Amino acid sequence: SADTLGANCKGRRCPLFFLSNPVTSIPQEAMSLLAFKKSISVDPFRLLLDWNVTNNYCSWYGVTCTDKRVTSLNITGTYTTSLTGTLAAEVGNLTELRALSLPHNNFTGNIPVEITRLMFLEVLELQGNRLSGSLHRNLGEISSLGLLNVSYNLLSGSIPEKLIGSARIRSIDLSYNQLNGRIVIDSESRCESLVYLKLSGNFLTDRIPAEIGNCSNLRSVLLDENILEYRIPPEIGKLSQLENLDVSRNSLTDKIPKELGNCSKLFSLVLTNLVDSQSGRDSIRGEFNAFDGGIPPELLLLSELEILWAPRANLGGRLPRNWSASCKLHVVNLGQNYFTGLIPRGMGLCRNLSFLDLSSNLLLGSIPSQLPVPCMVYFNVSRNSLSGHLPRFPMTSCTSSMISSYSQDGNLVEKQYIGGVFLRGSWINEQLPSDGEFVVVHDFSWNILSGALPLFSFGDGFASMLDKKPSYKLLLNDNRLNGSLPDELFSACEYLQSLEVNVTINQISGEISGGLLLNCSQLTGFEAAYNELSGLIPPGISGSQMLEYLDLRENRLTGSIPDQIGKMKSLRWILLGGNKLTGKFPTQLGQLSSLVILDLSENALTGRLPDSLVDATQLQVLLVDHNKLFGEIPSSFSSLASLIILDVSFNNLSGLIPDFQHRIGCDGFRGNKYLQPCSDPTSASPSGLPVPLWHGQRKKMRLVIISMVTSASVLAFILVTVIVLVPGRRKLARFASLRRKLVVSFVEVPTELNYDNVVRATGNFSVQYLIGTGGFGATYKAELVPGFLVAVKRLSIGRFQGVQQFDAEIRTLGRIHHKNLVTLIGYHMGETEMVSDKADVYSFGVVLLELMSGKRTLDPSFSEYGNGFNIVSWAQLLINDRRSSEFFSPVLWEVGPQANLLGMLRLASSCTVEALSVRPSMEQVTEKLKQLKIPGS
Repeated sequence: SADTLGANCKGRRCPLFFLSNPVTSIPQEAMSLLAFKKSISVDPFRLLLDWNVTNNYCSWYGVTCTDKRVTSLNITGTYTTSLTGTLAAEVGNLTELRALSLPHNNFTGNIPVEITRLMFLEVLELQGNRLSGSLHRNLGEISSLGLLNVSYNLLSGSIPEKLIGSARIRSIDLSYNQLNGRIVIDSESRCESLVYLKLSGNFLTDRIPAEIGNCSNLRSVLLDENILEYRIPPEIGKLSQLENLDVSRNSLTDKIPKELGNCSKLFSLVLTNLVDSQSGRDSIRGEFNAFDGGIPPELLLLSELEILWAPRANLGGRLPRNWSASCKLHVVNLGQNYFTGLIPRGMGLCRNLSFLDLSSNLLLGSIPSQLPVPCMVYFNVSRNSLSGHLPRFPMTSCTSSMISSYSQDGNLVEKQYIGGVFLRGSWINEQLPSDGEFVVVHDFSWNILSGALPLFSFGDGFASMLDKKPSYKLLLNDNRLNGSLPDELFSACEYLQSLEVNVTINQISGEISGGLLLNCSQLTGFEAAYNELSGLIPPGISGSQMLEYLDLRENRLTGSIPDQIGKMKSLRWILLGGNKLTGKFPTQLGQLSSLVILDLSENALTGRLPDSLVDATQLQVLLVDHNKLFGEIPSSFSSLASLIILDVSFNNLSGLIPDFQHRIGCDGFRGNKYLQPCSDPTSASPSGLPVPLWHGQRKKMRLVIISMVTSASVLAFILVTVIVLVPGRRKLARFASLRRKLVVSFVEVPTELNYDNVVRATGNFSVQYLIGTGGFGATYKAELVPGFLVAVKRLSIGRFQGVQQFDAEIRTLGRIHHKNLVTLIGYHMGETEMVSDKADVYSFGVVLLELMSGKRTLDPSFSEYGNGFNIVSWAQLLINDRRSSEFFSPVLWEVGPQANLLGMLRLASSCTVEALSVRPSMEQVTEKLKQLKIPGS
């Protein structure tokens, strides 16, 4: 006892003992898990609440044990439950761990090197986090690793040399990071285990390694959205198990290897892709693959091939003819290429085709009636030179395999159909708009097709196999179709959600049949402008209660506009200009609360403009010029809050011009001799405001409405590219210095085309030669020798991921030639003498000047000052003359605060000085904006 102990010690120091219950130590694995928990800074749903020593660690959330050893740590985040923190190195102490799965959380920092010591680890899933740093070189030496997914992070550096092809690894997904360097296949491995390889969305360079052919069990190879060059290696033909190959959005060239025909199980082949599959993530990347030759016939003999995707791939020649009944193709996109000759009738043997795009090629002849168009979700042969009559496609039985949704789960295979259309990301996003509407498109436009309009229909069983009623767009515009409009264009409208028909710019004559508008109540858009239609607008038009767009401009229609049109509550566009319509202006149009654009110009309408039109509160454009209207413009029009374009010119109007809520230019009031003179001193645009898109340009507006685009081939400029390097990148500077005077040309050019002459011809990139600015830099004009005028685009390397990407992609551009593209004749990669971000500062200054003044860089109002005078010169002139207030648009100056505006003008002026040494840096600009207390700075 204590008394006995004290007696025995008799004043001497004796040890003191406390007796308690036995202490249980915390297992090492629990301590490692608690260290993991400690590294979590945010746990919004308290998922790790039960992670404490009072509970058995094997029962903790996300933890799985075998024989009291942790074998799995699986915590998958969601939008609301994701963990935030770093990955603790102590995870590497869980030596029996088989699966570490932490996808879709918010982990940052590096992947701990200790993870590479987990020799039993089979699954490592860290995708969808914000991990950075590089992949450790020993990652491929985890002997048991079978699945690696670190996609959608911020990882950089090169891929470890022994990772791809290492002993047991079956699936590798490193996509959508910032990895660079070459793709290396482990030369010491036979690469027999690898089944799935996805390296999409990185900055990988050089060539696709031929050693990939050693990975004999590969089923999916996805290398899209990188900077890969040279050819597709023929060794890929050794991959007898290959199902999916995507090499799009790189800089590949040469012929498509015929050895791909040896890949007997190939399901999808994606050679090019014009839509960024990860919109908003490095969206400035484009498609730079430019192949030679055509499609190897061997490819089309593959019995399992369902997807062939190669738009704008620089392919040419004739379309292959060796199609067979064993064809399983569902999706073929060969649009925007250079294919010539006929569309092979043999394509009709591909009875499963649900998507066919042959648009913008050089195809001739007729459209084969054998094609299963009635069963296609998307059919596009527009912008060719196809001729002959439109075939009446036979009623075809549509099979369920043509219109179905496939989705195979797992990391090894990616197959996805939606309504028969293959999607990765948003390739065919127009097929599935945001509201979930399913759209079927058949596009025959921009050819030289002739003959009468046939009856269109879906194939037998097509509509019944869809989950919802489809919307149908039938585009026949810009052909030579003739005859009259039939009573019925599409059979079985009851199976449609909506129907849009465009037969604009043809040679269709006769009257508009009442049956055409009555037989399909689902009609939402009918465009038949620029034909030879005559007679009356049928009163039965009111039966089309869903009609939103009606375009009958530039025909020979007569009579009055039927009153019944006022009952069509869905109408948004009514375009009847350029006909011979008579009678009074229909007062019932004011009942159309959805009406946005009304064009009744160039007719013979009489009477007054009705006050009732003010009830069309959504009206933005009103064109009634060149009629016989009289009386006053109703003062109530001043309450039309949405009205931005008004043209009442060349009538017999009188009285006052109302005060509109938006400034209307005077051009729209000309030719009314009894109308009060317009108070606007200019007939172009309101003073100080940007020129409206349609203002004073009625003919141009009409072209805009019908979406007519002028070919870029009429431009006389030829593009030369000059690069500005960002300083502080010594490797880039050395690389550039090796060829600082070299202009790489792609076509035959005068000997005067060199960097020094470009600099001289642009006055050292003086504002005097500036013709425009854009997101990638400024454009200057230069006449190198008499008659040889070029446009010089001065780019910033910051817009690209380093010199390699720019060099690869610009070389690919030089190989592409198209009638609708401005020719790129060469480029120069300059030294760092162009310094820093001050080119961007200049562009910022110009944009700021444009915004504050409402004028363009080379505004027509500057013409009185002579050639070369631009917005920078004008700003400096007004500042020097102490007339700075005249620089601003009147509205902006009135709103103020004026002191801030003057400060911003001084800032913009300093950004656009000629001398680079005087210009502020972007950091200094930002600081100045903060001092001015500009919102958002």
